[in-house]
Amino acid sequence: MHLIVSDIHGSADGIDLVLGAVSHFSPEGILSAGDQCPDPMHSTFFSSLISVRGNCDRFYEYMGIPFPPLEREMTLYGHRIVMTHGDRLCSDDYTLLRGDVFISGHTHVADLHQEDGVVFCNPGSPSRPRSSEGPTAALLSEEGVFLFSLLDFSTISAIRFS
Repeated sequence: MHLIVSDIHGSADGIDLVLGAVSHFSPEGILSAGDQCPDPMHSTFFSSLISVRGNCDRFYEYMGIPFPPLEREMTLYGHRIVMTHGDRLCSDDYTLLRGDVFISGHTHVADLHQEDGVVFCNPGSPSRPRSSEGPTAALLSEEGVFLFSLLDFSTISAIRFS
């Protein structure tokens, strides 16, 4: 399984919540939909993310952390994953097909829904959530995509692959 996060904004508290989820779930990797805003004190953590660049991500070069691209496409668990932050590119910029998973951030509002067989996931934010769910993240696994609370790891919503 892979942990999906976005909009950490360099927050130590947000990083602690993400690391708590890493400890709880033991994911294979962490996908980040941007606005990591890396803090030099946590350069090892930020360099371990499979990430895209958000509108606030400007401080990579001086820390030696590779500057992330605006978008990524990969295949995980037999599904095409398209990930972007959501400030410059959106789902309309891609030809998405049934079975694809589109991941974006930027709004700080957690959302998980499906349209025409395409799963749309915004994991929310661990540091600056803008919804009543509080700090959130998501999991991508062979079974599906699961949005959960970073406070108690309870599932908020889920979409299972058929």
